[in-house]
Amino acid sequence: MYLNPALTGSTGETRAIVNYRNQWVGLPAGIQSFIASFDHNFKYKRFSLGAIIKNDNYGVNEGTPLKHSSFTASGSYTIPINKYMGLNIGLQVGYGQNNLDVSALVFNDQLDSFGFTGGASNETFIQSQKGYADVNSGVMLYGEKYWVGIGYYHMNRPNISFIGERSFLPSRLTIEGGYMIPLEYKGHRTHIPNYKKKSITLAMHYQSQGKSDQLSLGAYFHYQPLLLGVWYRGLPFIKSAEKDNAVNHDAIVLLTGIKMGNLNFGYSYDITMSDLPQQHANSHEISLQYTFNLYKDYRKKPKRKPMDLPCPSPIL
Repeated sequence: MYLNPALTGSTGETRAIVNYRNQWVGLPAGIQSFIASFDHNFKYKRFSLGAIIKNDNYGVNEGTPLKHSSFTASGSYTIPINKYMGLNIGLQVGYGQNNLDVSALVFNDQLDSFGFTGGASNETFIQSQKGYADVNSGVMLYGEKYWVGIGYYHMNRPNISFIGERSFLPSRLTIEGGYMIPLEYKGHRTHIPNYKKKSITLAMHYQSQGKSDQLSLGAYFHYQPLLLGVWYRGLPFIKSAEKDNAVNHDAIVLLTGIKMGNLNFGYSYDITMSDLPQQHANSHEISLQYTFNLYKDYRKKPKRKPMDLPCPSPIL
């Protein structure tokens, strides 16, 4: 749901997810993020509902001057094109709040030729907390083996200024897609119980916000209950004018996961490839997902069933 509102209920089940990320663990600009989400697909009703709680702490090794928290309600509606293809339309409405700790910041008027003076700054802040409403949307076209989607975030471009000026949060555009290659053959007259349980998935994600953009390319190998993956993050086709036309490499991400019944566990590790010091700028991320089998004994009603085709995006 965080990647695209249209992925709300994309598994066709009910799920709860918690996710923790510690980015750039040894740098003063380190970021710690926590996300918890819950979504439910209403069987045979074509729509899903969910919610996300998110918290970010910026500069955790230097007093955490900035904190961000948000609550977002998410919903999606499925338009069945045929029994092999569906279109999800998603919408999110939420509230975000930024909290600023001015005492953890150092301004220009607190410095002299010898360094930090210890005196108070003359910088003025009207408020140390800034709340705002937020609206996101997305669409996702998917079939039995592929998915492609577009997300559009901060559609209302909220004002996030602490000093009373007009400083708008730029809208963010995302494009994601992927293709799953099953490693078993399923013919018209052949039934394989573990079909799709052994597969290779190719995926990509691109996002652009303001003057910044980012591209991620990845591949997963899924052999239930194990999942192994690798991602590349960067812009290899665009040279950096600030670095004498050097290639824009960011990181290589290694990922592993395991499925134990209804519980999925995932872990990823970012290996920094940028100019940041590698021994301090690596990142860790842990995810847990639990799926509830609420419809296990639900009596099927074929006449009301529009489509039973979960999005094939990787489970972790």
